[in-house]
Amino acid sequence: MPGTLAVLIVVAALAEGLVAGLGAMAWSDHRAGGFTTEEALPFVVAGVSAAAGVVFAVLAMIALLRGRSGRGLARAAVNLSWLRLGAVIIALATVALNASVTSAFPLVGMVLAVGDGIGGLVVTGAAARRTSDG
Repeated sequence: MPGTLAVLIVVAALAEGLVAGLGAMAWSDHRAGGFTTEEALPFVVAGVSAAAGVVFAVLAMIALLRGRSGRGLARAAVNLSWLRLGAVIIALATVALNASVTSAFPLVGMVLAVGDGIGGLVVTGAAARRTSDG
């Protein structure tokens, strides 16, 4: 079973990397004039969050590989994931309050950012539970 969880964490880290790339592309397109600020910012928030999520997934993987001795690292990854999710919600609330969103496109970025943060929390939480159980 730990092997299956390890594969899922690797897949989650790769997905985080893809979302981080999406955020970088949104920023690049914004700077080139393709996206408005309101359209780009939710995706940029998702990308920055995902970049942190890659690190947290790697921490969860290391903790999982260490077994019971990785319990502290796994708990740290969970706590950092909670902070990440809170930061994403605050950043998106700030974007929503300061921008006049006129299309559904930025909402897709917001849903992606929150969903990615919740997914990261699930992954790190699974590693924390696995290291606590032995």
